[in-house]
Amino acid sequence: MKVQPLQFTESFIEPVMDNGVSKVVKFSFPKDKELQKHKTTSDILVFVLDGHIRFVAGEEFYLKAGDMINVEKEIEHSITALEKSIVLVVMTPSPSYHTILKPSQ
Repeated sequence: MKVQPLQFTESFIEPVMDNGVSKVVKFSFPKDKELQKHKTTSDILVFVLDGHIRFVAGEEFYLKAGDMINVEKEIEHSITALEKSIVLVVMTPSPSYHTILKPSQ
């Protein structure tokens, strides 16, 4: 076991864990930072730990600290920070590809 700090850091994307079953990634969004539209082979859970974001996946959602949204695999989505924010994303299963890291096939 390992305790993972989930505070805001200068590093935008930080992998927290990947056990082959699930992958957990922490995003530290400065205000107005955008994670451009992308998709993954995994179902995802998006937890807002701190701040306020706009989440777009077909519809537009405004999420604040304590909110969570789930998105099915292969659904394009994007995030924009409306203020300094910390977002934790859980991908299940651990993705075989993720279009933010390499182009769709």
